[in-house]
Amino acid sequence: GDPIFFGIADFLIKRLGKDTVEIIPNVSSMQYAFAKIKENWNDARFLSVHGRNTVRSSELGVRSRNLIADIVDEVVCYDKVGIFTDPENTPSKIARALLDKGVKDYRAYVCGDLGTNNEKITEGTLAQVLRKSFSPLNVMILIRSQQSAVGAYGHTPLQNHASRITHTHHGSFGIPDSAFSHSNGMITKEEIRVISLSKLKLKHDSIVWDIGAGSGSLSIEAAMFANQGKVFAIEKDAGRIKHIEKNKKIFNADTLEIIHANAPDSLKSLPAPDAVFIGGGGKGIAKILDVCSKRIKQNGRMVVNAITLETLAAAADFFQKKKWDVEIISVNIAKTSNVAHHASRITHNGIHIFHAYNPVFIVVGEKP
Repeated sequence: GDPIFFGIADFLIKRLGKDTVEIIPNVSSMQYAFAKIKENWNDARFLSVHGRNTVRSSELGVRSRNLIADIVDEVVCYDKVGIFTDPENTPSKIARALLDKGVKDYRAYVCGDLGTNNEKITEGTLAQVLRKSFSPLNVMILIRSQQSAVGAYGHTPLQNHASRITHTHHGSFGIPDSAFSHSNGMITKEEIRVISLSKLKLKHDSIVWDIGAGSGSLSIEAAMFANQGKVFAIEKDAGRIKHIEKNKKIFNADTLEIIHANAPDSLKSLPAPDAVFIGGGGKGIAKILDVCSKRIKQNGRMVVNAITLETLAAAADFFQKKKWDVEIISVNIAKTSNVAHHASRITHNGIHIFHAYNPVFIVVGEKP
C-alpha cells in the first residue's frame, strides 16, 4: 500500500530522517476499497483506530475517553468516512457505538483481505454489520444515506436542526441560538458565546467549568471542541437544568457533565480546570471568583460575562488585585430580525431594520 498514508513511513522518517528513508508508494488499501465500491474518495474524512489503545487516558478524576467513542464523535460530522480498523477495534464495535448514539443513517462497507484470493466486500446497514464477523484485515467505509443527510440522529425537528448545525459547524464556534432548547431568553447569545469561547483558549483536552450554565449553550460548544477533556455545567435552577439535559441529548455531548447545585460549594470536588466561564453568580460573584482562582491551573483563563455594572466592577477589581493579566471587552450587538417571526421590526416596504441587544462586558483574567 501507501506507507505514508496512515502507514509506518512517518514513524521511520521522524526517527531516521528523510535522507535515510526511501518511499515506494503503491495503491493504498483505502484507495483500493473505494475503487471496489465505486465511490469517489476526494470528499471523505479518514480516521484510524488501527493499533491504538481502546481507552484514551485522561487526567485523574476525569472519566477516560474511549477511542471508539472519539471516532463516533468524528464520524457523525461527515457524510463519508473511511476507517482503518484492527482486530480489537472492529467494524462491529464501531457499528455498535454508532447505534448506541442513535445514529442509523449510514450505509456501511467492510472491505476485507483486499487484493487476495479471500477478498470480500460486505455492504449493509449498521445493524447488519453489527451481527457479522469479519477478517481482521479490513477497512470500513461509512456513507450517509442521501435521504437522511440532514441529521445524524433524526428524532425530533430540533434534533434534526441541531444535527445539521453540528455537521456544518464542526471545528468552529457559533451554533445558532435556535438550535438549543431554552426559555425566557436564558441563553448566552451566539455572538457573545463565540467571543467568550475564543477568550477561553480551549484545547481538545481542556477541563472546563461553566458556572451559571443557563441553557448550557456554551457548555455544549465547549464540549464539542474539548472532546478529549471534560466540561462541567453548574446550574442551580431546576428548570434550566432540564434544558441543559435536553441539549446534551440533542448534541450527544458525551464530555459534558451536568451539576445541579449552587456555586461555589459544588466546585470543591471537581477536577482543577484549565478554563472557567462565569455566566452567572449575582451577589455571590466574589466568592465564586475566589474559589475558581485558587483551583484553576497556571496560565488558565477565567471569562466573566457581565451585564450589570456591579458584576463588571467586581470581576475587574478582583483580577487587578490578584495582579492577573486582565482584558475587558465591551460588546454591543445589533442584528437584523427574522422576517417570519419579527414582522413588526421590518418597515412596510420590506427593508430590514436592526434589533439591538443589551451590552455585555466580557472580563478575561489569566492566572500567572
